[in-house]
Amino acid sequence: MSPTTRRPPAITLEVLPASYGDALLVTCRTGRRSWRMLIDTGPDEVYPQLRQRLLALPKRRNGRRWLDLLVVSHIDHDHIGGARQLLADEELKLDFGDVWFNAPRPAARGVAEGLDLADVLGSGRPGLPWNRAMGGRPLVTPARGGGVQLGAPGAPTLTLLSPDPASLTALWKVWERTLAQLKAPAKPKGGPPRVQALPADLASLVGRSTPDRAVANASSIAFLLEHGGASVLLCADAVPGVLVPALKGLAARRGVERLAVDAIKLAHHGSRGNVTAELLDLVDARQVIVSTDGKIFGHPDDEALARVVRARKGQGLMLAFNHDNVRNRRWDDAGLKARYGYEVRFPKGAGRGLVVDVKLRIDLIGGSAA
Repeated sequence: MSPTTRRPPAITLEVLPASYGDALLVTCRTGRRSWRMLIDTGPDEVYPQLRQRLLALPKRRNGRRWLDLLVVSHIDHDHIGGARQLLADEELKLDFGDVWFNAPRPAARGVAEGLDLADVLGSGRPGLPWNRAMGGRPLVTPARGGGVQLGAPGAPTLTLLSPDPASLTALWKVWERTLAQLKAPAKPKGGPPRVQALPADLASLVGRSTPDRAVANASSIAFLLEHGGASVLLCADAVPGVLVPALKGLAARRGVERLAVDAIKLAHHGSRGNVTAELLDLVDARQVIVSTDGKIFGHPDDEALARVVRARKGQGLMLAFNHDNVRNRRWDDAGLKARYGYEVRFPKGAGRGLVVDVKLRIDLIGGSAA
């Protein structure tokens, strides 16, 4: 291979500008074609941006676009808000190989987004698959951890790490009440969360915090994606109580103490209750990705990113944000970067999101961080 020729990355992760939510488009090179997956849609107000990106997908010979997999990770508005619009958008001409979404079957009656999506997946759109990878059953991991490995020959390998059976059982008990809470959240009283300066020594920020006990978050579909020697841990809003045992079990099955992955998309937009020291001890990731603009809930939490930066001190960490704003720019401080030995990456323009070529980790670290 000549010095000017680059091998295409095995995995490209587009962290789309989904405001305070998640919308991730993953592309894996598989011979002459590309395998594509969309994880979540962000809140309903960002659907127009998501739609523009999907319109750019190439059409097949039949004149329609194709996603191998759509993952609707859990029923929170910032993840599911645009799903109904997506599935009802006939102008997209978009078909799916499979759709992962956990809901009771038949779905409880109601009017919120989770029910609408369940209705669409179940009967509203002829031929639309639902949890085909699990034979139509819910996506769930073993109670003792270790994950469930999925993937067809030649396609990426996805090891399901969340939810576990107890988390889904808890969700079914409060299903109707959870659906009723799916309306778009109002802005916090008093305006956006206050942005405070970061201390020069991050040790003061890494103390204990209350675990995330949200039932919907605990039901998140989270998994490890591996392809062509590259890997990404995609956490949705998964909670440590589910994710940590699964990662421990997977590490034990592979005979390692820590799982080496190229990148991790932090759980719950970098919330202090989801990004714990125990979790970080189980995963060796040099690229850490944050998906949020922080405008509603003030994510990412300083405590969470302080844990990440301190845990990876001097190890060539790349901290990547899909929104460039005042809150996230604090982590681009020259003093902090010099002290802890990390780099920061932001989108190349307003509203463009972040593109991570997972196989080109060294190039990203050695190139421009802005």
